[in-house]
Amino acid sequence: MFDYIIDVRSPHEYAHSHIPSAINLAVLDDEEHAKVGTVYKHNSPLQASILGASIVCKNISTLLERLLSDTRLQEILHHKNKLGIYCARGGKRSESMQAILSQIGFRSSKIEGGYKMYRHRVLDFLSKAPQQDFIVLCGPTGCGKSEIIEALHKCSIDLEALALHYGSSFGALAARKQPSQKMFENLLFENLCQKDDEKVLFIEAESKRLGNIVIPNALFEAYHCSKALCILIEADMPSRIERIMKMYQGISEDDFKCAMQKIKPYISSMIFDEIMQLWTRRELEKIAGILIEKYYDRVYKKIPHAHRIFNTNLEETIKQVLEIKDGYLAQR
Repeated sequence: MFDYIIDVRSPHEYAHSHIPSAINLAVLDDEEHAKVGTVYKHNSPLQASILGASIVCKNISTLLERLLSDTRLQEILHHKNKLGIYCARGGKRSESMQAILSQIGFRSSKIEGGYKMYRHRVLDFLSKAPQQDFIVLCGPTGCGKSEIIEALHKCSIDLEALALHYGSSFGALAARKQPSQKMFENLLFENLCQKDDEKVLFIEAESKRLGNIVIPNALFEAYHCSKALCILIEADMPSRIERIMKMYQGISEDDFKCAMQKIKPYISSMIFDEIMQLWTRRELEKIAGILIEKYYDRVYKKIPHAHRIFNTNLEETIKQVLEIKDGYLAQR
């Protein structure tokens, strides 16, 4: 519908959560947004409107001046593009931007209801069971489930990638800062909508929580329900160790020690001390092996599964899981 979606809210509002494809061209910066809000709260709506309008006009003027020399901005604000513009509730900020752009010849429309309306759509969608069925990949840490899901990106939901978390006690260490819960939900919504033509999607058997992110109930129940087909993925110990090493090779000392404190109640003091001694010598391969055997495999809850694949080669494993999918679809 739109070539570009423009979010005119403040940078802080945008950073917390936004429509995933939107570009932030703020008409009020964070300080200005807070200042207008304070005037609205302690003085009057009229004074806040006057202050806000004066600042917004100046900022849009500055934006248009940038348009003369900023090639990226020229690509976005091109007269051939259809522009959708939104603010928090589809109010004055988006109206101001849309009015000025339309007056100088840009094809722009205000997105009615703004970001609030979009969030209503997201929450309503995620409150209902997905229309797709799921084939669930389960298996112990390091067996290659994440690689398989990534390779099947056209017909999978990669919860770890959306949440920027690997799902374990060390999970946050291998990723960037996690998105907010709202942003995760927005990304999940868009991901599911993009794949609405798929009758079956692959997904990992993730727990309810991935770091700070909580999986929406309807989705969680959909891939944990009895009708979801489950495939157990297994791999040999050297391969699992190699994957763990690759995931956590850049771990800092502080992060490692913090994660070890989290798992300390689940391993013996002797094993804990051994791992910490190995850490002082940076014998990471041995640490990975001990963690797999003494921690991960012991806390892993086995899930009933209809198929089992020993993952020795990604290409061959992908072939097998797709054959299982074809068989599943044939029986529906």
